[in-house]
Amino acid sequence: MEKCQTGWNSLCGLRNIDYSTFSTNASDVPYELFKQLFHLLLSRCNRLPTRHRLRIPKDLLLVYSTTITVGKSRLLWALFHGQRAGIKLHVALSTTTEQPVRVIETNAKVYDGPIGDKLADKNYILVQDRAYGNIKRFDQYAR
Repeated sequence: MEKCQTGWNSLCGLRNIDYSTFSTNASDVPYELFKQLFHLLLSRCNRLPTRHRLRIPKDLLLVYSTTITVGKSRLLWALFHGQRAGIKLHVALSTTTEQPVRVIETNAKVYDGPIGDKLADKNYILVQDRAYGNIKRFDQYAR
């Protein structure tokens, strides 16, 4: 594989890169830049005309979260449990495009409920975990 990549790089006029060097240098790039690139990529991908109707008035939007934990020395600002630190990714996923519509990152300790308001979209029917439930929001849906 490396031989193939080296040949390809020389054909394109690119010099070889060591992946560990790339990883080390990537740690110096602010995460906000990667976040903006990710959202730009999502906005471009979500424009694809892949709509499939199942006689449901709106597309489904799946809302869920996942917690990513690491040693506390890696994320001092995101202490979680004891010697662990973590972040939580709250994801709104379109069932039509099978791609994220929106992703919000928080400290792992943040409760899911308030984030549900930020992920809600009137253009979709929400399918979400009960942790995102909010009775006042349910009343708004009825209107």
